[in-house]
Amino acid sequence: MIIDFHTHCFSDSIAKTAIDLMEEKSGLKTIHDGTPEGLKQYMQSHGVDRSVVLPVATKPKHVPVINKWAKETGDDKLVFFGAIHPDDPDFDGTVQYLKSNGFRGVKLHADYQSFYADEPRMMPLYEKLREAGLILVMHTGLDNVYPVPAHCTPYMIRRIMDNVPGLTIVAAHMGGHVLWHDAEELLIGKPLYIDTSYSQYSLSKEDMERLIKRHGADRVLFGTDSPWKQADEEIRMISALNLPADDIDKILYKNALALLKQNGDGEK
Repeated sequence: MIIDFHTHCFSDSIAKTAIDLMEEKSGLKTIHDGTPEGLKQYMQSHGVDRSVVLPVATKPKHVPVINKWAKETGDDKLVFFGAIHPDDPDFDGTVQYLKSNGFRGVKLHADYQSFYADEPRMMPLYEKLREAGLILVMHTGLDNVYPVPAHCTPYMIRRIMDNVPGLTIVAAHMGGHVLWHDAEELLIGKPLYIDTSYSQYSLSKEDMERLIKRHGADRVLFGTDSPWKQADEEIRMISALNLPADDIDKILYKNALALLKQNGDGEK
């Protein structure tokens, strides 16, 4: 079984516009059309059984629309996290809606949503997520579309952990895209999850092995950042790491399955 814990797709009505814009700004090419069906077809042909989809609301008014779409679109193949925005005047109500409708967590992307991850105004939102038992997936490090300044660094994640202990955090991109030295100093070995998405193109096999061994394979999640990276190639590289077979299985699906079941029935 393979669970990709870090993917993206868009409603059919906006997928082409969103993909075109991201390709233009990043200079990169996507590997499928960015629709839910395109993601499913890609999963089937590249060996992925289930994907966690991470929507990002770039404006507060988009939050209810995205969450309604996510609720209607999710199934046994696509596990949608919810959208939330720090400027949503009723983020408490949004958190309760997500919890009552079976969402497992939320995705925040500080670069796209124009906030710094450790701002004092963010702490009440993180506390609400903790109270609701929702997972927080946070883009961490530089972003190819809006590379500087980084609005969420490993240092900021550490500040969130210190201020809101007990919040379940997934620091994406091995704890900080491109900022992996800081991630290793500040986050590796700490009580949070990291995912492998959009990291193996740059980190060496030896770097990946060291970071995973230091952090503990129990808290590493496989991710591709689809539609950006090839799943079969990412799976091959994880499988080739010099790690015990059970650790490889934990990364590729066991950890994700356990984390999703802790926050729901694991099947939606």
